[in-house]
Amino acid sequence: MSDSDLLKDLSDKFFDVCLVYGEERYEIEKFIENMKESLSESFRQLNFISVDSEYDVETNIDFLINSCESVPFMDEKRVVLVKNSNLFQTSTTKIYSNDDIIKLKNYLENPLQSTRLVFAPTKVDKRSELYKLINKKYEVINCDRLDKIGFSRWVSNRFKEKNITIDNHTKDYFIQRCGYLNKDSQVTLLDVESEIEKLRVNKTQKNLSIEDIEKLNLLIEENNVFKYIDYLFSKDREKVYNTTKQIIFSFNSILVLSLIGRQISLLMKIYILRKNGCSQESIAKILSLQAFVIKKDMIQLKKYTFDELLSLYNLCSELDYRIKKGLIKDSIGLEVMVNKICKN
Repeated sequence: MSDSDLLKDLSDKFFDVCLVYGEERYEIEKFIENMKESLSESFRQLNFISVDSEYDVETNIDFLINSCESVPFMDEKRVVLVKNSNLFQTSTTKIYSNDDIIKLKNYLENPLQSTRLVFAPTKVDKRSELYKLINKKYEVINCDRLDKIGFSRWVSNRFKEKNITIDNHTKDYFIQRCGYLNKDSQVTLLDVESEIEKLRVNKTQKNLSIEDIEKLNLLIEENNVFKYIDYLFSKDREKVYNTTKQIIFSFNSILVLSLIGRQISLLMKIYILRKNGCSQESIAKILSLQAFVIKKDMIQLKKYTFDELLSLYNLCSELDYRIKKGLIKDSIGLEVMVNKICKN
């Protein structure tokens, strides 16, 4: 059974405690929404409790346990969600007191039958005490990115749900175009579902065709912009020169210029943080970026001095100003910027 099927099966039955985690948030968010909808609409706000905000990482253990031990209001059950928590890290003992951990473990050993406690962090350390306890007694589901087979199955199910008829050849073409399986792709399942919905709305006949797919600017095109930025700052001149004309033809040059400016700014920030002694992991946390992005950018950073980056940033700002004032054509401004980076 796939993770998606496990989550659907879990949402349809009663449970005391579950842990769902992973970078692919689509299925997790869908599962959480199903938990909400399982509650009586009239009293949903009272019986659905999120014990942390979008940005919190330290969970108030007393509040969590009190929420779990409270009886539902005019309903058979209540849902308590712990979403952005560091409870499942091995460093937990440094953050929470021993008493807090003991209290939480005691609750997990004997949870209230009318409460569904859902832990939904992005990452877990399987060596942590709480992970081992929940994995032994309850349901644990890992929702990391899908592999080729899993993604193909997921795409087939989404097309079926939307009553779209598609043959295997056309489906494979869609999978290739959407870019989800590309190395280091930032395309998510939510993005892909959005593209499938576009196809549903815009298809011209019952059976979806390759022509229908080609009419839409799918995610792979957007992904190409970010690949182009990577080529540019890695100084892969051959790939840059081979794709610049296509990028100018396919995208707003001001948009591409702004992405270049953003990348220069990011490299400058990483440079400063590294100079101040920050580790790669710390930089990822400070800048709210995934570790692989920082790793890639640090490789690019080796090709530039800080003064070179500052000069490029000033040039990018100047070109942006001149384009918006009508003093230079946007495509020419982009070419000037690209040539300067490649020759720098």
